[in-house]
Amino acid sequence: MAGRRQEKKKDIVDEAEEWRSYLASERLEVLREIEPWVEEHVLPLLKPVEASWQPSDLLPDPAALGSDGFHAACLELRKRAAGVPDELLVCLVANMVTEEALPMYPSGLNRLEVVRDTTGADATAWARWIRGWSAEENRHGDVLNRYMHLSGRFDMREVERTVQRLIRDGITVHAPASPFHGFAYVAFQERATAIAHGNTARLVGARGAGDAALARICGTVAADEKRHEAAYTRIMGKLFEADPDAAVRAMAYMMRRRIDMPTAFINDGRHSSGDFYARFIAIAEKAGTYTLSDYRCILEHLMRQWRVEELTAGLSSDGRHAQDYLCALPHKIKRMEEKAHDRAVKAKKKPTLIPINWIFDRPISVVP
Repeated sequence: MAGRRQEKKKDIVDEAEEWRSYLASERLEVLREIEPWVEEHVLPLLKPVEASWQPSDLLPDPAALGSDGFHAACLELRKRAAGVPDELLVCLVANMVTEEALPMYPSGLNRLEVVRDTTGADATAWARWIRGWSAEENRHGDVLNRYMHLSGRFDMREVERTVQRLIRDGITVHAPASPFHGFAYVAFQERATAIAHGNTARLVGARGAGDAALARICGTVAADEKRHEAAYTRIMGKLFEADPDAAVRAMAYMMRRRIDMPTAFINDGRHSSGDFYARFIAIAEKAGTYTLSDYRCILEHLMRQWRVEELTAGLSSDGRHAQDYLCALPHKIKRMEEKAHDRAVKAKKKPTLIPINWIFDRPISVVP
């Protein structure tokens, strides 16, 4: 027993030493050297405010419609929203809460060495990206929140409490000061968010539940997330070019710890965050808004983008081990998908009804 505790403690120390090695000056110099490249290839992915959509463009606007027009538009919105299944409503809440937890995300980027916005108004390309990205992200929670409020399908007080709890409780951040690790995480996460919103748009739209307004909102948010994904994928791709050994090891480090949604600590006030998050993941899997298959496909996509399998020059022994791990991981995840399906078929588990307070305690069917 004592031996296992000592071994675990050594693993923790080794992990800390691994990511802290990325704070060495020669590693961080890479980030300083590519700042002109960020100016040229990343900042243009932000849209000028004047060219950006705003929540009022996607929802009834009393100033534009007048009192009677606004009332009629809201009644139509509520009529369409009434046809959206409860499972998708729960997924929509989780998507919205993820967006409303925005204060945690720029603070995470501002932990990263070199790229952080040290004064809140730095003129570096890195700092301007962080602020511009945050400004674009800020609209996402706003538009989803307003839709939910107007639709009448949600207990908004319970939803708002969930947002407050999540921001209070925070998120798990691995290697919190390393840009290599941070950008690997955000590239993955932005693609995951784009997929979740895109899937939701498809499922609630004309070919699904028939709520065209909500489909347009989710699709518009997904398009933003795709642009942001492109930015972080480019940044990480540049790091793979500049220091492939560091980049592939950082990516493997993050994947070994699993890329969880930022809502991993989501809490409805009744259950522990871990229990509730597991239930939400099961609901999202069943509804089709975000699945284990999506997770695998994101990994495969990023590996193709960064040409992980093709890396040869510049890899240390640890780098080659990281490369081997990453190249084998999609197959392992695929086997997990197949085994989970086989277990469910053999076990013939009966679903459990879980009341969800976001939708006035209406029960959702979840397979444990």
